[in-house]
Amino acid sequence: MVERLPPSLRLHLRRHNRIVKYFLIGSTASAIDVGLFLILFNQFGITPLASHSISVPISVLFSFYFNTRYNFRTRDYTALRLLSFGTVCFIGYLTGYGVISGVEAAGLGANIGKIISLPVVFVLQYSLNSHITFRRARSKVELQEGLASARGI
Repeated sequence: MVERLPPSLRLHLRRHNRIVKYFLIGSTASAIDVGLFLILFNQFGITPLASHSISVPISVLFSFYFNTRYNFRTRDYTALRLLSFGTVCFIGYLTGYGVISGVEAAGLGANIGKIISLPVVFVLQYSLNSHITFRRARSKVELQEGLASARGI
């Protein structure tokens, strides 16, 4: 399917492959979150807080798994990366809440605030996850060279 795209667009997608995959995985995770929430709340009568408390962790685990396996392709330090990923998700949650509250206080309403918060949270979480959660671990040789240069050897 990508082969059918104009060459300039294919080149652009290759250059930004990681962020495009991150966006697609995140969009799918968001759809899982919202869909599961709606089913739990509307079909099963589970409270909104309980429905949210079930749907969010499931979507976070989905996103973590697919980003780990297919996007950033990391296999080491899985528990530590999951903890970092969860922390980044929580930071995104707080940021989104702040944006929504600020926009609502400005008189534009929570719905507009939610829409404005999405790109803000996306950029923040991608930056943190790509530079912290999924950064490549240094090899022992790299660590030793770094220590040697720090000591002036």
